[in-house]
Amino acid sequence: MTKYEHDLIRQTLNILHRLVPCDEPHAGYSEPRRDPVVVFAKHYLQRSPASDLSTAELYQFYREIAATGELEPLAEAQFLRKLTGVMAAVFDARKSHAIRRGDKTVRGFRGVSIREQAVPVEHLVLDE
Repeated sequence: MTKYEHDLIRQTLNILHRLVPCDEPHAGYSEPRRDPVVVFAKHYLQRSPASDLSTAELYQFYREIAATGELEPLAEAQFLRKLTGVMAAVFDARKSHAIRRGDKTVRGFRGVSIREQAVPVEHLVLDE
């Protein structure tokens, strides 16, 4: 088979797959994973202009949720690396280095609080 014929067959198969989706996933296919930090932010946090949360409080709360099996457990460094971008995207909240806890200044986010009632996961709109 020539390279031209091979490319033509590949293009035809790609078009067919787009037109007629398979009922079963292909071998090696896995469902797209939802980022657990995005799910956490949208499900368990809310805008609250008068509130603030430290990164330590956010990670502690995340660990408690992950311990129930609702979210994938992440190491603190991995969680914090993702958190800044997620908070900016979901709440337009920038990291602050001036959150007061007792007589200390810690890092965190202003204008965000923990929801009283979590939003059911099936009602979340995840724009990933």
